[in-house]
Amino acid sequence: MKPLFSVALCALFLLTACGGRKALDPEKPVYVTVRTTMGDVTVRLYDDTPLHRDNFIKLCLNNEYEGMIFHRVIKDFVVQGGDPESKAHEPGVLYGDGDGGYTVPAEILPHYFNKRGALIDAKELDANNPERASAGTQFCFVQGAIPDDELLAQREVRINSIHRNWLYYKFLAQLKQQSPASANDSLQMEQLSEQASIMVADTLAETGPITIPADRREVYKTIGGVPHLDGSVTIFGEVVEGLDIVEKMSLVETDKNDRPLADIVILSTKVFQK
Repeated sequence: MKPLFSVALCALFLLTACGGRKALDPEKPVYVTVRTTMGDVTVRLYDDTPLHRDNFIKLCLNNEYEGMIFHRVIKDFVVQGGDPESKAHEPGVLYGDGDGGYTVPAEILPHYFNKRGALIDAKELDANNPERASAGTQFCFVQGAIPDDELLAQREVRINSIHRNWLYYKFLAQLKQQSPASANDSLQMEQLSEQASIMVADTLAETGPITIPADRREVYKTIGGVPHLDGSVTIFGEVVEGLDIVEKMSLVETDKNDRPLADIVILSTKVFQK
């Protein structure tokens, strides 16, 4: 498991004081403009996801994203970038495994959801990452389709399926931690799996199914997004300018691995307040 992002990093408002930069004002929101070969996208970072906010600011101030590409583009879903290995720009190569060598602890908050324009994390699947830690350097702009009520009902089913599977992997990881030797014994692993399944059933019986709130449904039906990711990813900002650029990115031609045939390159990043 890669090391978690250290909370001992310089605090957000000291980061810019290092190296002669002017310190950020803690009373003002922080914005970042991501300049790309297809245009500029400006995001506002959320203050109540400080680990992701500070990590993103640090990377942007240090120009870490310069030269990286958006390696995964799926129409009606997301535009994803931030793999350091993608700076090589090798034609036809599948990027997406690079994360800077670290992860950031999850900051999944219930009042944020995956509306079009949300800035979200990228991470390994729950089976390998039940703590849902984010890949250190990667991020996504949510694009997403505009659903009707029927599609939203289908997305609710998927949300609950994702939640059920995550609970299973979380409980299984806890049980394995309590009994490390069981990992090498197939019979014990089968027993732990059954126990985890029982814990899932008990939890769901107590909490009931997840539903998409009415006000959130209206937002999705108005501007679009990716409802099935709700509750399973960290959302740490939103696009405030350049959503048309994200839309344009989502329409480019891609290969079988969802990599654009013509690279969309990050030219620079600018951190600012207003």
